[in-house]
Amino acid sequence: MGLRSSSPRLTVVPPLPVKSEPPKKVISRWVWVLFIGSLLTFISTVFYLSWSSTGPGFFAGEKVLPAIDRVLPGYLQLPLNQSEILLPLVAVLGLCALLRFIPPNNLTRLIIKSILLGLAVRYLVWRTIATLNFSHWASTTLSLFLYINEAVCFISFFLFTVCTIWGSTEKRKAEADRYAQDVLAGRYVPWVDVLIPTYNESEAIVRRTAIGCQAMDYPHKRIYILDDTRRPSMRQLAEELGCGYITRPDNAHAKAGNLNHALNHTSSELIAVFDADFVPFRGFLNRTIGFFQRPQITLVQTKQDFYNPDYYARNLGVAHLLPNDQEAFYGYIQPCWDVANSVICCGTSYVVRREHLEAIGGYYTRCCVEDLQTSFLMRSRGLRLVFLNETLSMGESTRTYADFLDQRLRWLQGNLQIHYCQNEIPFWRRATWVQKLYLISHLLCTFSPVFRLGFLLTPLLSAYLGVLPYIATPLEVVYYFVPFILLNFVTGGWTSGYRTSTFWNEVYDTAFCFPGLKRIWIVLRNPFTKASRVTRKGVKAESKVYNFHLTLPLLILLGLTGLIIGIYLVGYFQGAWLVMPPGSEVTCFWLIYNGVLMSVAVLSAIDQPVRRASDRFPVQTICSLTIGNRVYWGYSENLSDTGALIRLTQVGAVSPCQTASLEFAEYGFAVQAEIRRVDLAGQRVALEFSQVTIEQNRHLVNLLYGDLTWWKQTRKVGGLDALLALLGSLIKFRPLLNSYDR
Repeated sequence: MGLRSSSPRLTVVPPLPVKSEPPKKVISRWVWVLFIGSLLTFISTVFYLSWSSTGPGFFAGEKVLPAIDRVLPGYLQLPLNQSEILLPLVAVLGLCALLRFIPPNNLTRLIIKSILLGLAVRYLVWRTIATLNFSHWASTTLSLFLYINEAVCFISFFLFTVCTIWGSTEKRKAEADRYAQDVLAGRYVPWVDVLIPTYNESEAIVRRTAIGCQAMDYPHKRIYILDDTRRPSMRQLAEELGCGYITRPDNAHAKAGNLNHALNHTSSELIAVFDADFVPFRGFLNRTIGFFQRPQITLVQTKQDFYNPDYYARNLGVAHLLPNDQEAFYGYIQPCWDVANSVICCGTSYVVRREHLEAIGGYYTRCCVEDLQTSFLMRSRGLRLVFLNETLSMGESTRTYADFLDQRLRWLQGNLQIHYCQNEIPFWRRATWVQKLYLISHLLCTFSPVFRLGFLLTPLLSAYLGVLPYIATPLEVVYYFVPFILLNFVTGGWTSGYRTSTFWNEVYDTAFCFPGLKRIWIVLRNPFTKASRVTRKGVKAESKVYNFHLTLPLLILLGLTGLIIGIYLVGYFQGAWLVMPPGSEVTCFWLIYNGVLMSVAVLSAIDQPVRRASDRFPVQTICSLTIGNRVYWGYSENLSDTGALIRLTQVGAVSPCQTASLEFAEYGFAVQAEIRRVDLAGQRVALEFSQVTIEQNRHLVNLLYGDLTWWKQTRKVGGLDALLALLGSLIKFRPLLNSYDR
């Protein structure tokens, strides 16, 4: 019989949950409103009382005005004959006109960019020696602030200009032509695993990409869908299409982890990767596989292009004119970086050698993106990456301003994170001196939001403070600055084959400025913080989205710009300013220019409705519409993989809600469709496809996405056209004035 302890059993009773109360506000919102209002009133009063006969400003007056008629050093003095002052400008205007007839190639870029660098150095010497304003402590501070900003930008400009003279486009195309012969003849046809990583993309988007991958004209390939959300519908899709299906129990390391997991379940010699929204052309593998006959080649990156317009082009109504904002990077910068083995893997539309990828431990997982870091890791091991400047696939560009920002902020964060990974990726230590020039240029471009902020704030601070950040007469500006900036703007489009526009690049930088600054601050404080999400695909919206919370800083600066310009103009015409301060002409022009950039950036951020699940393409092909026993002939005006708009050649008894069969006579297949809309004349019929079979879906995807058809060609815009489009988008106010039926 056991002994029972005489000590009582202690029962621990958990404390009753305490209902948490929301923290009490220490200061009421109305107190904040009163405080901010009082502060603004005080600042406005001081600002107004500081005005003088020379204009508005906190420091306006004779004591802060610089001596504009100073004596310049002999080698910087302007010609005595004022007509000679215009000679550099006239020469540059003539050169800009000639550039329309000079094709950009390695030799011509070398000549023109040498002239541009000469003008840049000429401007910088004048700017350094003759323009700094030390007449007052406020002007000294602002003058040094602007000069340092310009000096760093000059370094970035110089490196970028030098690093984008010589390109590899023609060389790589010739190699692809030669190597493709071995692939097509069957002399070199290694097995390729085609991986399609997917996370939150819709089944329709993944289906389209998988069908496009299966349609590639290459015999030895295996297609795998890498489903990182473990969806039964995605597994069923893979079985339905005859693709491999790979998943994993968690989402560790996001896309990089997904790809590394797939490496353990595949075995082919080469690996091709396509994002879930990128559809390859039929000849993709034929044009890329042959490079791997050279054993030192590790990765072949191809150009990325997009079948839908960027958010800004769609919102502003200039999608017919402007190329994608990434066109300059893929069509111009990457081929130049290829010369120094500085190509960046871009996450999709590339082929990589498995042996080399496994030798570096697979895809790099520490950062928020895997492509840039993995390519840097490869180059640090002495591996060779090449860039083929051909459009061999197309994907979906971001459709909204918020998605654009989120995607670009993730890239920016990845660009900065890699510099905290020197122990694992010692690319600085192992780079050649030429590669280091590219690395410095890349790093400085990452901080472009900081430089853009300086150029946005400087004219505002100058106008409100009443001080000048420089000392220069208008004639000096015309003689030293205008020729350089004009040639810079024109060559920005010319050197890239008009794949980009300097004017619109200014708009992109302005739109990205404040979100980019915020992300830079976050990353510098905590480099590996999670601050981004996977870019959404197939976004739909029934109404406008104004994105005021994302553009508020620009709206504030825009309001301040309009206010000070208004004060200047009213005071000038009312005779309040007896003498306009010297240099105010340049400041006013600068304010107006920044105002235009900020206005277009804000307008482009007003997202217009996106109501179609699939993009429509302007496919015009003969087709017949069968309704019951009646056949109507016509042709398509536009087409997607979910519907079409048909123009009939004869009027008939066609009405909505009827079921019809649409046959594409030139392509030998038909689909069943529902009639959704008929115009008053009865000749234009809008159709929505229904009960589309796998075979019909393959026909549609091959027709729409399988080749580089005319509507997918890169748009090329001249400098003047780009400027007129920019001004036109501001005058039309389309994003605000457009109305839509619900």
